[in-house]
Amino acid sequence: MFSTMGFMPTFANILGAKLPSDRAIDGVNQIDVLNGKSTAGNRESLLTFIGPDLVAGRWKQWRYYFKDMARTGTGQQMVGGIYANAAPMYYPKFYNIEMDPHEDLQMTHYGWTAEPIFKVVQEYLASVKKFPNPPPSNATNFSQPLGK
Repeated sequence: MFSTMGFMPTFANILGAKLPSDRAIDGVNQIDVLNGKSTAGNRESLLTFIGPDLVAGRWKQWRYYFKDMARTGTGQQMVGGIYANAAPMYYPKFYNIEMDPHEDLQMTHYGWTAEPIFKVVQEYLASVKKFPNPPPSNATNFSQPLGK
């Protein structure tokens, strides 16, 4: 598993630079994947956000949705991803994305996989308490100059 967040720690490693310690770094060093020493990489989990909302998490081959993602629009204008509507759910949906990459078969018999992903979420929430996320940009708030 490799995400764009891995580039900063990986490039820092290549350059011999030290990562900042005054904030949480979500990425992991993936130099072994890039130089062919590993095919697995150094990441087992990845959280997915739409704006500031945590909507899904992945642990190994399991993807959990914490919010129901519904496509918006109709016909050719139907879109998903960052354009989807997110609605709260009572129970997460989860899929084995290696076995079912299109997420057609919602899993029900592998509840044991919830513990590792919820541990990842708890670690993220603890890091946000220690290093709060910056506020999202707001291009429609005209009471402050743009960019602040």
